[in-house]
Amino acid sequence: MTDYYRDATTGRFVESPAQRSQLLLGELYRAFDFFNDRFMENDLPKVVITIQEAGRRNALGWFGKSFWSDRVCGDGVSEINFSAEFMYRSPEAILETLLHEMAHLKNAVDGVRDCTSGQYHNKHFKNTAEKFGLTVERGGNKGYAFTSLDEEGLKAVSDFNPDKKAFSGLRRKTVKPATEKRYMSLIVDRAFADLIASGITRTGLTQKQFVEFAISEAAMMSVGEGTAVADSGGSR
Repeated sequence: MTDYYRDATTGRFVESPAQRSQLLLGELYRAFDFFNDRFMENDLPKVVITIQEAGRRNALGWFGKSFWSDRVCGDGVSEINFSAEFMYRSPEAILETLLHEMAHLKNAVDGVRDCTSGQYHNKHFKNTAEKFGLTVERGGNKGYAFTSLDEEGLKAVSDFNPDKKAFSGLRRKTVKPATEKRYMSLIVDRAFADLIASGITRTGLTQKQFVEFAISEAAMMSVGEGTAVADSGGSR
């Protein structure tokens, strides 16, 4: 199978999609090293760079501390991911996302909590991101999460001189994630509050475990199959 395809717009032959995806990853690793040297004097540890489906995150990218384990070195390795659905953006926009996630990496290395589980970016993130050539703005319930390249950042991207053919052409199909209900609401009379509280105290179960146990007991008794056994272990 040929490794070159004809560009539908220019008529010129270009690398295959597979080759360009490999080039893109190579450029992202090269950019990480370039920016690490430019802004952090190569102080940041190496990361695993991935391109994955955004899924429910609905984010341009993300940083994950020690998302990978390395059996060779015995260390945890952090991840910087780019959401595949947004890789059609310009090289400047994609590299701005890289700088954003590198700011999270810097804070993680320094033991600084800069973001909540709800993705609220605090002033610790803002202060660090500004050291990576980024302008930071505050908005909505995400805090200081909105970044763009400042003059220094634009100069750094220009000096990096990205291979634009690696950043162009490929766009992943957007897949709407299936929604799955993990929980359901139950309405009970207020009179049951004390009874439930008493049952929780006696059994040592959580409220969720106790209610599930009570429902299982009633369901099993109604079909004559005996008594269900409650699992006292927690779940997430």
